[in-house]
Amino acid sequence: MVNSTSSQAGKAYFVALVLMAMSVPLSKFTMSVFQFVLIFTWFLDGFAVEVVKRFFRKSNPYNATLHTVNYIIRLAADNFIEKFKQFFRNKTAIIVSSIFLLHIIGLIHTSDFDYALKDLRTKLPLFVLPLVMSTMPALSRKQLNQLLLFYVAAVFVGTLFSMNVFIKQEFNDIRTISIFISSVRFSLNILFAIFILGWFITIDRSFSWQWQSVMIVVMLWFLAFLMILESGIGLISLVLLLSLIAGYKVVTITGWKKRVITLSIMILIPLGFTLYIMYEIKALSTAKPVNFEQLDSHTANGTPYVHDTNSFGIEDGKYVGLYLAVSEMEQAWNNRSNYDFNGKDKAGQYLKYTLIRYLTSKNLRKDAEGVNTLTTKDIKAIENGVANVNYLENPSIRTRISKILLGYQNYVMLNNPNGSSLMQRIEYLRASLHIIQKNLLFGVGTGDLPMHFEKAYEEIETSLHVQWRWRSHNQYISILVGFGVFGLIWFIVSFAYPYFSNSSNRHFLYTIFLLIIMFSMVTEDTIENQAGVTLLAYFNALFLFAASKAGLKTKWRSEP
Repeated sequence: MVNSTSSQAGKAYFVALVLMAMSVPLSKFTMSVFQFVLIFTWFLDGFAVEVVKRFFRKSNPYNATLHTVNYIIRLAADNFIEKFKQFFRNKTAIIVSSIFLLHIIGLIHTSDFDYALKDLRTKLPLFVLPLVMSTMPALSRKQLNQLLLFYVAAVFVGTLFSMNVFIKQEFNDIRTISIFISSVRFSLNILFAIFILGWFITIDRSFSWQWQSVMIVVMLWFLAFLMILESGIGLISLVLLLSLIAGYKVVTITGWKKRVITLSIMILIPLGFTLYIMYEIKALSTAKPVNFEQLDSHTANGTPYVHDTNSFGIEDGKYVGLYLAVSEMEQAWNNRSNYDFNGKDKAGQYLKYTLIRYLTSKNLRKDAEGVNTLTTKDIKAIENGVANVNYLENPSIRTRISKILLGYQNYVMLNNPNGSSLMQRIEYLRASLHIIQKNLLFGVGTGDLPMHFEKAYEEIETSLHVQWRWRSHNQYISILVGFGVFGLIWFIVSFAYPYFSNSSNRHFLYTIFLLIIMFSMVTEDTIENQAGVTLLAYFNALFLFAASKAGLKTKWRSEP
């Protein structure tokens, strides 16, 4: 049997790998399509058009067609048997794909099989992709480079589509500018793309200086986009990864001067990031002292102002409750909008508070004049539930910190975590720990998580609204809830064993990818949706199996 990438099926397999890599940041639909294409090429590995041509040369079309069908069926059957034998002889492949087996075993004590089967369909890449890539021909170094470049190009295209949404400001939440997959999963792709380009520039070095210059520009663009996207996990992971790389270099490089410089970088990167965060927190949470005697007491229309520095708190370094003339605001607002001042906006928030915060963010007084100063665009934003103009016009790390501080303020003062992703995670953790206490050893099973979380939120008397009552948002905790302590150990081993059992797996790209995934799992249920599970399953299998003979160096500073 022909079994090389020079065969027609081998070429189709490589093309399918490339197209699936490009689908990971761009399309959930084509992720599934090209996964099926990969399976198809797996069955037909070794297929040769010359054999079919010979059938048609030596017999009539009818018999040739029968021979062709027979040839395809036999080839598929032989591949199925032989490749499964090969798969079961590959300990690493079995261990990597055993995450899917863990979910199968979790059916034993599951009562909700409808949800369980849906979850298994989502997790199917965890089994299919290691099976296919571990039993198909390995890629050459040139093919791997081409695949990675196409992947980076796809990520870049994704950022351009997102910027189109951003420039048009067709969003209420900056995270929704990621139109193909969730912003968190997209940020993981962007982060990985940054390090792929860094690998091409500093380690691979197979590109001209002109191409390397282009790569540097694209890396800077990706970094800027992470800031626009307000990706906390992306930026924090970037800082941690750069610090770890610097720490590795301190240990491996020779010469005390180089070590001192590298050690300084390792310290300065996280220190600088931390100091910047602390500076922004202080600036955003501290308002200038107010001399009430110097504040205007009445509006231009003669309405008395209320100056309240206690009830409304501080946002963006400003007291939200200064210069309040509620009666004027109400009349002016109702003259400009069909949304009632005392009703709710499209986001389900009390509109008058959305308006007050929005006016504050624009440095406008909360009176008729302030409301009349708003543009039609501002009115529409407020109706949609946007409470701060910076959420639309100035998305950045600073804006992200401002949102977190406001969420913390509402959680501490009002016991209201709703709308703050960070504060909601506290409630997710409370509910998760409540479930774990009762199901520590074996968890609740593959399909029963939604049912147990629904019950747990009622039992802990959470103040989360129903639409925010999600799962753990921590993959390790989710595994612990679903499969208990033994399941969590199994889950961790499935990642640790392939990496530490074979030194050839500990090359730069796989190390970086694995760390990105591990970091993401602290704040996200990374593999609980299609985009996340495909990202993990695809690149995990690619680096462990498909790229195993691509000449990747264990030493991060070595050239190929």
